[in-house]
Amino acid sequence: MSSKEKRVNNHRLIKAGSYGAIFACLGLLSGCLIVDDDDPDVGTLTVEWTIDGLRDPADCVGFDVDRLELSLYVGGDQLIDEVEPPCEAFGVTIDLVEGRYSADATLIDRFGGTASTTETLQAVDIVAGTDLVINVDFPIDSIL
Repeated sequence: MSSKEKRVNNHRLIKAGSYGAIFACLGLLSGCLIVDDDDPDVGTLTVEWTIDGLRDPADCVGFDVDRLELSLYVGGDQLIDEVEPPCEAFGVTIDLVEGRYSADATLIDRFGGTASTTETLQAVDIVAGTDLVINVDFPIDSIL
């Protein structure tokens, strides 16, 4: 092997080694990243609902209820979030920053229309690191 061939081969080895070292360093650096998933200012709101006092999926079908629409507000009227869990879940949990909220809970039919009157939840106080559980009942006379 000529000296020129040796230099080319050595250059390839150095080049390949450099890429390997770069990737190894990147791998090591990624292990040094700190991710803080525990936000100290976050609590959770759990809303559980019943239809006429029961958590029976047959009532969802029988009253043609597809889902719950839960609208969350801050400052009384500023909509900040809306979730629509399926009726049969009979519960939903949402992470919220500590503070005071209000919410509207309405049963929705499969066509997107309202299937119940709206239950308003006032003074929903979220405290960091805790789960506030609110139970909402939709009695028979609230079903449209």
